[in-house]
Amino acid sequence: MGEDEEKIEIELEHDDIDEMYYQGLWGFRTDEKYQFFYDESNNCRKFWIKPDGGKGLFNTDAYEDFVLAGIVHEKEDYRVTLDEIKDCLGLQKNVREIKFKTQFASGDFLECMKKKRLTSLFKWIDLNGLYIHYHYVNNLYYAVVDIIDSIVDINEVEEYGFQYFLIKSSFYKMLKGKEHKLQKLMFRYCYPNIRSEDIRGFCTGLTALFDRRYDLKPEEKFISGLIQRASNNESLIFVQNNTDFIMKENYVEFYINPIRTFKNSYHTFDEELAIQEVLSQYRLTRNGKEVTNFKFVNSKTDVLVQISDVIAGVMGKFLSYINKSELIGIRRDVNGLNRTQIENIMLLNGLRDKSNNKNVGFLQAVTAQYEIDKMNHFLDLVTARNEAT
Repeated sequence: MGEDEEKIEIELEHDDIDEMYYQGLWGFRTDEKYQFFYDESNNCRKFWIKPDGGKGLFNTDAYEDFVLAGIVHEKEDYRVTLDEIKDCLGLQKNVREIKFKTQFASGDFLECMKKKRLTSLFKWIDLNGLYIHYHYVNNLYYAVVDIIDSIVDINEVEEYGFQYFLIKSSFYKMLKGKEHKLQKLMFRYCYPNIRSEDIRGFCTGLTALFDRRYDLKPEEKFISGLIQRASNNESLIFVQNNTDFIMKENYVEFYINPIRTFKNSYHTFDEELAIQEVLSQYRLTRNGKEVTNFKFVNSKTDVLVQISDVIAGVMGKFLSYINKSELIGIRRDVNGLNRTQIENIMLLNGLRDKSNNKNVGFLQAVTAQYEIDKMNHFLDLVTARNEAT
């Protein structure tokens, strides 16, 4: 965008009401001063259904969550050199940059946890008074929960004795393992831009993906009934009047969100040209003044952004492992962990706990409660094994 072109102004309001919202609803403070550093993992740029010769397939693995994550600290003048990190990790003198894919990535999450280099890095982060932060998005969950929002409101859900977010989580779980048929259904009806005349067909196709009714749990029967009722609707507000096939145009909102939320903090992002191009179309303001508490840098110039790349990479693999694993497999995996894997997982979980205790806002997720519960179960099992050895 040229300098002379008019930008779209986005006002990032953040007054006392906003503070009450974040602290009251989510339990975290946003007025404290921090230095955030970011990198991303599993960035598919946009999440959509590719026609692919009429097959209609997701453009990426729906269980590889988009992750924006990294390091955070409180000291405005904190400095660390690349040589210091190389010495900590036992890297050769000629290494120019710390990269997850180069020095840490080795197969899936459990394979990564075998790296003693990770042990050294996690301990270094903890001993230097640093915290981790992340915000991740489960693409499939993000794509399908708009259906629930379109067919029922929170009051009706609660009147029937259910919890709204758990209903969303159950709906997501009802569709897990059925991605192939779900993609075909979405493609057939141009999801998330369903025409009014196609509502009945879409809802009928959706319920056909569910298990037999007498096998469903009470909350699943409730969901199935809601969708059958919705087949008579004239509109499904959140999955209509959108662009055919595109469920997530980009992930720019997850870059803007921390800038808005932590207004007194400074945010340093790794270069991401697609995001920067979108942001160049906007003028972010607060109380009429342009927001300047962020920048994008080449990771080669900032060691803490490089370390953030490792945190984002680890979390990306961790979340993919959780999303793709079932409880029986998780128990088997935990029983097979070696000492280094257990130590690294415990160190990672310790950093999560430490960061969460510092500020709940450091760790955020857009995913199903089902996946969060699975993650917690995995960590509980690893903790039990650690205590038993």
